[in-house]
Amino acid sequence: MKLFLVRHGIAEEKAATDGWRMLTRKGRRRFHKTAREFGRSQRVDAILTSPLVRALQTAEILAEHVDYREMRVLEELASGHAAREMLAAVAKAAGRSASVALVGHDPQLTDALAELAHVAASRLDFRKGAIVCLEVSGLPQPKAVDARWWLKPRSGSKKKGLPMKPAEAKAKKAAAKKAGPAAKKAAAKKAAAPKKKAAPPSRKAAPAKKPAPPPPAAAPSRQTFMGSPRPPAPPPASPPPPAATEEQQ
Repeated sequence: MKLFLVRHGIAEEKAATDGWRMLTRKGRRRFHKTAREFGRSQRVDAILTSPLVRALQTAEILAEHVDYREMRVLEELASGHAAREMLAAVAKAAGRSASVALVGHDPQLTDALAELAHVAASRLDFRKGAIVCLEVSGLPQPKAVDARWWLKPRSGSKKKGLPMKPAEAKAKKAAAKKAGPAAKKAAAKKAAAPKKKAAPPSRKAAPAKKPAPPPPAAAPSRQTFMGSPRPPAPPPASPPPPAATEEQQ
């Protein structure tokens, strides 16, 4: 069986009661685009919808763009019913239908998708107006489930597998929550501070200079006598030349 899980489009925030909340203009426009893309390649035997107005309007838009055999309200698709309770009711209502579209709400649809595909509900990102296609061996507890594709609510583009939350975004969110506002402020301050320049490599020490030679000793001062300089001593007399001998004469 092909099972299409359809979350209702964007609805108004307030109304007389929750059940009377209607689709907004944006919700209608976006889901028309998604339903048109869905109807180009798919048909369904039955459209089962929640009795709440926003879901009924979503089911009507889906019926405009897809071939179907019957459409009816299923009370268990309304808000407040557990996913297993809803799947059991769908099994009875669908009978031997080969393809069924379920138009409902969150968290019920996310919980049902998590149970059928055996993934944690916290990892799924089932947005308003999205359509998820599963192939199941039976309901309410299929032995085999194949998550085929899903349609994005804004663009209507088809993606393989399940609508999962980005792992990177999830990790950043968890880290930010763990760090707290003080750590965020410190990180921002650190990022804004100017980076310090790296110190230049140290130069080699200059070789030590050789000590300067001591200044020459000053000439001894002349001796004085009673304030007057004493005349220098006369140079010693040279010895007289030797007398010539007779042979030299």
